[in-house]
Amino acid sequence: MARNRYYDDEATRKGIDGHLFKRLLSFCKPYKKRFAICVLIVLVSVGLSLLAPQVSKWMIDDVYPNYDVTGAFIVVGLLAGISIVEKLISMLRGVLITKLGQTIVYDIRKAIFYHLQELSFNYFDDLPTGKILVRVTSYIDGLAGLLSSNLVTIIADIATLIGVVIIMLIMNPILTVVSFVTVLPLMVFIVLFRRKLEKLRIPVINKVSNRNAYIHENIMGVYTAQAFNREQENSREFVRLNEQVKDTYMHQVKWSTLMWPVIDLTSVASLLVLYIVGYIMITGDVMTAGEIMAFATYVSKFWTPINSLSSIYSQIVSTMANVEKIFSTIDTPPEITDESDAIELPTIKGDVTFDHVSFAYETGNLVLDDVSFKVKAGQTIALVGPTGAGKTTIVNLISRFYDATDGSVLIDGYNIKHVKLHSLRRQVTAMMQDSFVFSGNIIENIRYGRPDATDEECIAAARTVHADEFIERLPDGYYTRVEERGAGLSAGEKQLLSFARIVLADPRIIILDEATSAIDTKTELLVQKALASLLKGRTSFVIAHRLSTIRNADCIMVISNKGIAEHGTHEELLEQKGLYYELNLSQLSGLDA
Repeated sequence: MARNRYYDDEATRKGIDGHLFKRLLSFCKPYKKRFAICVLIVLVSVGLSLLAPQVSKWMIDDVYPNYDVTGAFIVVGLLAGISIVEKLISMLRGVLITKLGQTIVYDIRKAIFYHLQELSFNYFDDLPTGKILVRVTSYIDGLAGLLSSNLVTIIADIATLIGVVIIMLIMNPILTVVSFVTVLPLMVFIVLFRRKLEKLRIPVINKVSNRNAYIHENIMGVYTAQAFNREQENSREFVRLNEQVKDTYMHQVKWSTLMWPVIDLTSVASLLVLYIVGYIMITGDVMTAGEIMAFATYVSKFWTPINSLSSIYSQIVSTMANVEKIFSTIDTPPEITDESDAIELPTIKGDVTFDHVSFAYETGNLVLDDVSFKVKAGQTIALVGPTGAGKTTIVNLISRFYDATDGSVLIDGYNIKHVKLHSLRRQVTAMMQDSFVFSGNIIENIRYGRPDATDEECIAAARTVHADEFIERLPDGYYTRVEERGAGLSAGEKQLLSFARIVLADPRIIILDEATSAIDTKTELLVQKALASLLKGRTSFVIAHRLSTIRNADCIMVISNKGIAEHGTHEELLEQKGLYYELNLSQLSGLDA
């Protein structure tokens, strides 16, 4: 697997991808009516802001020279009214736009989370969990600002620019052209600057992703880190990654801050040109002082949205890199899916057949090579062998967590590629070595695989595997809260909870991957007794390094050299004096020591 590690930068496309932006806007389509209302409110607000300079012109040209007290009160009233209405509209716009933006962000987060539930194991094998996590959390949080305010602000700014230019052209076309003489060089600067800014965004996003992946990895491995006294080394690595984030971000900031001073200076230059030419026009009776003041206000209003749009553009540049990562996850197709003509797997007996199965996680590097075997319903099959031989791979193929590279896996004669996943996994349940306990209470964890089970059924399942012995000692018994990953429970207790889940799910095929590795000898004897009843009449595959736990298996398969090196009962394999015999001797000698 070409796994991306925490220190590996992810591939990122340069420039703003119009397709991605359209894809983002597609999430707005269900709310187009709400969006239209927001736009209408924005246009009303823009119209009011463009009306104010005309009122001021009236004040300067007509009211002041004529000492018109009534007119003065009217002008003050109009300006006050415009200001109050603008503020009220601004408040309403803020609420409506924020609600709209958060709704869209909610939909995007839901889409990516739902898709993550369906993605195949390969996706999670290839990408660190921390880099996946930020796509569901901080990357989407970053979209909230863009969708909650910036999107409508862009519309307001564009409407303002268009409105200002139209009014200025009506007032005086020549003065309009003169005032905008500084715009052309600014546009050239913005185009060149944009390209630089787009290049700078990529390392920032990658370094943030790397740092977050490392933080997640270290939180998950904090017990191991402390056990091996790795705190200082880990802190140094974090400082290195954090400095990369700081340095790349500050490099981007240094460049991005150039935009606003250039725009401000251009705005000032434009006003200076206006005042010089305006003075000439006033003295020549071409325009009045009120018209020049109104014109100057419109020029200022022109540069304000230019500044705003440049700031929003910088945010979009940064946000679109996150959007690319979000949609790359949403667009990643699950490798394990139902075929178009997949059928429901009927209630099975539990016959399992591997028909010339080969499998490779990476192309050209086979883990299993042409493996064939048949297991009859109700048999218990033990898989043993050295680490990395392919034991877990075999049971993963039965559950269809991965698909065979070549060959077929059949259950009761049905090729599992041709049946619906939910109907397969409803009847095939796997318990891995790392027994995951979710936040909640004990009984909710037992009920995890069968949400409709009653409390009584959950309790009965716990008693079957003797989990009730530790559960009833807890403060609130079955309703005792447990935290993430079962903090506060021993490894053995977590595994007993997983056993109870299996009992409650009542599958036809059971897979136990090192399921008793963390249970003490006394508890193991109780669990083995319970499992003897549980496994009766069901097909089971048991992976175990402790050979003492699989002596009574119907068949023991020794996995080595990409296939089944030996198979038979415990006694038969001992008589062969092959790999199993050597494994058994090594464990016995270890016990003697």
